[in-house]
Amino acid sequence: MIISSSIITGFVRLCLMILFLFYMNRKFISYTKSVTYFDFIAKQWFKYGSIIILLVFGLVQLGIYNLLNTVILLLLVIYLDYFGIKNIPQSINITSQKVKRNIFELIQNIELKKPIGFFVLTRSNPEERNNRLWYLFLLSTLGVVAFYSRYIFYQFDMFSLSGSWISDLESIIDFDSQQWFTNGVVPIGELAMINFYGKFVSISPEAALQSAGILEAVLISVLLFWVINTISHSKIIAPLVAALFFSVSYTIMPVNITYILQHQSLFLAISFALPAMVIYLKPGFMHSNNINSFINYILAFTAIGLIDIFTLIVLIFPFLIIGLLTSSFKHKIQNLVAISAYIIALAILFAVYGIACNHFGDDFKLFIHSGLMSVSAYTYFSHLIVSYEQLMIYYQYLSYGSIICCLLLLFFKNEKWNAALCFLLYFNFLVFLSEINHNWIDNDLVKLSLGIFIPVVLGISIALIIRITYFFYTKTEVIKPAFAVFLIAGVLYSAFHYQEKEFRKLHKTDNVPRDLINVYEKITLSFYPYSYAVVNDYTTQPISINKHFFIHYTDFTANYLKRDSVYFKNKKNKKFLKKNPEYVLPNSVLVFIYKKADDKSNRIIVNCEITPLILSKLEVLKKRGRKVSVFYESSLIKVFEIENVPGQSKTDDLIF
Repeated sequence: MIISSSIITGFVRLCLMILFLFYMNRKFISYTKSVTYFDFIAKQWFKYGSIIILLVFGLVQLGIYNLLNTVILLLLVIYLDYFGIKNIPQSINITSQKVKRNIFELIQNIELKKPIGFFVLTRSNPEERNNRLWYLFLLSTLGVVAFYSRYIFYQFDMFSLSGSWISDLESIIDFDSQQWFTNGVVPIGELAMINFYGKFVSISPEAALQSAGILEAVLISVLLFWVINTISHSKIIAPLVAALFFSVSYTIMPVNITYILQHQSLFLAISFALPAMVIYLKPGFMHSNNINSFINYILAFTAIGLIDIFTLIVLIFPFLIIGLLTSSFKHKIQNLVAISAYIIALAILFAVYGIACNHFGDDFKLFIHSGLMSVSAYTYFSHLIVSYEQLMIYYQYLSYGSIICCLLLLFFKNEKWNAALCFLLYFNFLVFLSEINHNWIDNDLVKLSLGIFIPVVLGISIALIIRITYFFYTKTEVIKPAFAVFLIAGVLYSAFHYQEKEFRKLHKTDNVPRDLINVYEKITLSFYPYSYAVVNDYTTQPISINKHFFIHYTDFTANYLKRDSVYFKNKKNKKFLKKNPEYVLPNSVLVFIYKKADDKSNRIIVNCEITPLILSKLEVLKKRGRKVSVFYESSLIKVFEIENVPGQSKTDDLIF
């Protein structure tokens, strides 16, 4: 198996949870409003996604972070948001009245012998329900396409078990030890979200880390559909093109294929920035007053600052200025509210990071500079069908034509293309910024961000073409769904057919890291925590944290036989074992044997020369009467289980 089953399991659980929350929202809260799945995801992610990051940050500082505390506080926030602070004293009466009314309606509908579907389905007319099913199909398609388009790159993955991967895993696990700033003062809000995601969908930290890059791609794809759907007059075709273009177009996009599965704090931060940008240009989307908008902006900007300083300062601030100049006159007040919230959020973050720098003895100016740069982000676009510079010229020409069309429609047709115009101007600003050589601007990060905003330009351009050909387009309203399905099939076929040549140039990486992660997943699911130990190389030790005991090969070959002899000789002597705990053995010991060295990278140290020595130690244990069996075996890895106390380590044995 190329990919860990937990990655798929976690993704499916998350999708089902989102659908359940949407159903509950439509059934009991906003059943009178027409809200699509894309609107729901964008709005709730912008609001509650930000709150989750802030809650994790606050709870870690208080030393009480865990899933239960986070969920309880999140539910409390949702409760306050639903009723409003002013209505909290009357919230019990309001709730009881609604419950009584719903019970009365339920009894009434039962007496009227309504069908079961009436009680299960949400309150909406058939046309709206059919429209919602259509959007569910589009959402599912985009999610599956974005997921699979990243999944196929696991065979070329260079990130798994690399030094950066191990460091990130250690930081993710450190949140459980109530530590935020462990490797210096750096923005690690993305890793905090990965930790929460792993707990929320009940998967291991390493599986959550492995899936982070895919989930970010899926989220960006969904948000791109929503952005074009919201800022243009095209509701399906142009948004679909933008989302699919981001998901499957690799040879005409500035992306690093080799490290495409690596999570990017830039992408997670932009996933919050995109809703903020659209709401900034179209404030009516949130259906809230200036005070609520002000609070939401502060929360979102602060969360972005905890994730990525570069996005907050270099990407968002210029957009706020361009948006202020291009937005309609009636939105200027809301724009100023957002800018005020941005300034306050910046002050809050500077205070937090300033205190942290002072506490840990770091230089604040150096922190800001390092936050605007990224040592793990680099741009190597050898897979592009044309040079990067030539590609940007083509996209700029496309944006120039779209800007002219937007201006013509704005001034001569009095149509609302302000938001689209803002994004087009902003794209050209990013292209200009990517060409500036300055030690405070990371050109690689700017180029990576262009990989998200290029699909926005393409989506706007398609929407403008549809608008210009509107007379013909109105005649084809009936076949729009069929055309959308044809478009999906056509884009996917073209992506595979015209990019297959470039994909063949990629070199497959060794499967040892992926196989190793799969083995650890099986072990975690099979054994009770801390009832067993794992014998492996030091490189893999972070995977053992908070799960089981760890024994290095050197310790195993040098000391294990002596420990085994002393332990079984004094097994019933509780006083001796209590006085000499170093001789106590776990109920089971799992010994990793690598059949093939990882000769294509230095991600893990695989020393096959030590294998005969380990096997000889296992043979000695067998002669002593210890039960040694094969727990797992593949073409790359073989895992032996030494059962010191049979039936006392595996979860199934303990339960049944």
